[in-house]
Amino acid sequence: MPPECVACAQSTTRKRNPSGTGKFTVVYFHPTVDYLDDWAGHPENAVWFCAEHLPLTEGLTHLTAFDAIDRIRTRLTQVEAQSG
Repeated sequence: MPPECVACAQSTTRKRNPSGTGKFTVVYFHPTVDYLDDWAGHPENAVWFCAEHLPLTEGLTHLTAFDAIDRIRTRLTQVEAQSG
């Protein structure tokens, strides 16, 4: 599965990335699960962001992914309301 920005749902497979760079970064938030040494998969605290929305994660990595994403989406909604 290709990376998809949790803030804007843009994917590396889509023609247009809002950042214009096509680059995605995985951000690790505070884990809520302890994984065994032989565990394989995508951790629940690892979340992809496009370059445009990566700055929104600053200062939030101490939160769980659920709480951080909630704050990020609230910020985006407020910005959209102010610019709309």
